[in-house]
Amino acid sequence: MIARAIIIWLLLCVLAILNGAFREAILKPRLGERWAHFLSTLILSGVIWTTSFAFLDWIGATTLASAWWLGFGWLSMTLAFEFLAGHYVFKNGWDKLLGDYDASKGRVWLLVPACTLFAPPIAAHGLDDRWHWPHIISVVVAVVALAFSLFKPQVARGMIAFGFAYAGGINLWMALASPQEYFTYADFVIVPAYKDFILGSFQSIVTAMVAAIAIGQLLIAAALALGGRLLPFGVAGVVIFLLAIAPFGQGSAFPFSVLVSLAAVSVLGTAPSRAVSRTHLRVAPRAF
Repeated sequence: MIARAIIIWLLLCVLAILNGAFREAILKPRLGERWAHFLSTLILSGVIWTTSFAFLDWIGATTLASAWWLGFGWLSMTLAFEFLAGHYVFKNGWDKLLGDYDASKGRVWLLVPACTLFAPPIAAHGLDDRWHWPHIISVVVAVVALAFSLFKPQVARGMIAFGFAYAGGINLWMALASPQEYFTYADFVIVPAYKDFILGSFQSIVTAMVAAIAIGQLLIAAALALGGRLLPFGVAGVVIFLLAIAPFGQGSAFPFSVLVSLAAVSVLGTAPSRAVSRTHLRVAPRAF
């Protein structure tokens, strides 16, 4: 398993280098650095996702535990290569290497390590065909929100606020009318502790807990809509909530949670009190 995992990781490295070359030679001259970074990040994340599903059986990481180890292994090797080779071989400064992880400046590279870690266990768990289109539509909407956060942040903020208000309203109604529906989410989770909680103590507090979550979502929506001094609290709520539900895998339409979190932080970075200079967005090319 280890040898095959390394072989596929090396394949991903080659594909990442080709993606970087495509970005620098084709995307950047035509679209500019910001959109080239955005699109190349989406492309590489999609490659990692597809590769994980295509080769997981061949690697032999067919159990959830082994798939998590695979994700952690790939993530560790990727970060080591990116930062060590990027700094010592390609001579990029640490500030430049870390710059692509600063979502407040419109950088979305965090999506790549997130997919590297989560794609193998989600692939090992498998996808339910009944949720295929809702999953795809959710991800597309999240990508659109992230794109708007780069040039029309007020639109992205409105989209996220509406999404949280809608989800909060639905969850509040479901908590009172049909709370047992939330037990089915145990079928999606890729972290055993989540499943144990849902099938255990959660069942006795489901109405109160989901209602509290729904109220929290409504408060987050209000903070985003009102903006101003409330905006940082709203963004913090978005990030905390969405990252907390990421282990639901397809149940949270992963990588929806990461995409919308990046969009929210990007919106905060463009707020008047945190205006970002365009010069800060000129980040040197990556190692790959």
